[in-house]
Amino acid sequence: MSAFKRGNRWHYRFRVSGKDFSGSVGPAGSKADAVAIEARIRADVLSGQLGKVPQRTIDDAIAQWLEGEASRLRSYQTILSQTRAVMNHTNGLPLPQIVNAAHALKAASIKSGLAISTINRRLALLRRVANLAHEWGWLTDPLGSRIKLLPGETKRHIYLTPAQVEHLADCCEHATVALAIRLAARTGLREGELLHVTTIHDGCIVVDPQISKTGRPRLVPVPADMESLTLPIGITYNTLRTWFERARVKADMPHIHFHDLRHTAASWWAQSGATLTMLRDLLGHTTFAETTRYAHLCTSDLKRGAADMARRITQ
Repeated sequence: MSAFKRGNRWHYRFRVSGKDFSGSVGPAGSKADAVAIEARIRADVLSGQLGKVPQRTIDDAIAQWLEGEASRLRSYQTILSQTRAVMNHTNGLPLPQIVNAAHALKAASIKSGLAISTINRRLALLRRVANLAHEWGWLTDPLGSRIKLLPGETKRHIYLTPAQVEHLADCCEHATVALAIRLAARTGLREGELLHVTTIHDGCIVVDPQISKTGRPRLVPVPADMESLTLPIGITYNTLRTWFERARVKADMPHIHFHDLRHTAASWWAQSGATLTMLRDLLGHTTFAETTRYAHLCTSDLKRGAADMARRITQ
């Protein structure tokens, strides 16, 4: 048996009954997965089943998705994290049982107290895999529609004060991650955008379409207190996540997510007089529906309108 790692993937290569077999288990796979595949193939050879149409497993479909569509998504690292959690409930199950696996995942996740949003992301992952498996011809029936998300998911509304952001950054023992915390709270850049922006033009950070979540370019002003900022900031996703996690624990702010810094930036802009149109453009939203979550903070237009009305009445 030969299980070995090349890059970020585990591969297997072995010979049985005079035939050579080799392959990989995908980015989310482990050495144990490679060993399991070898054991399955050996068993098929010895039982005479090799060459017959195999019954696909849920994990097979997930691996196929990770190597194809998912690998091109900007949120790939986050997807890998969610995939590992999902595969704890799909281990070796036949693909036609994906709906049952989703029910089991849902029940276990609710029992463990996971947030509805987290549970729904994992269910949505299974639903997408089920839909694709039907398109690939791996499933006879379109089972994706039978995987239902939980109702009642609410948007997070956590906004930090400048003092809280500084405290969080001061508690970070990695200087560049501390810079990333301050920068995110001032610019509203998404995690993936912040890690990959490289250009500053005319006092603005250039978010290229290739790194923007929406695929649309935008400009975000460099914060006035960061005029000496240079890009790229030069850290990896894992470095950012590791040191941010340590910082929020040390700061006694374990409930804070990195994405809350984006909401914080929006709240600061709104309180400084930015309109919803300006917020939409700064945050890179594609629709006003996404931006209206900050409407209650954008009081400047309301105050101006009230003042204009008062002047008209008194004239």
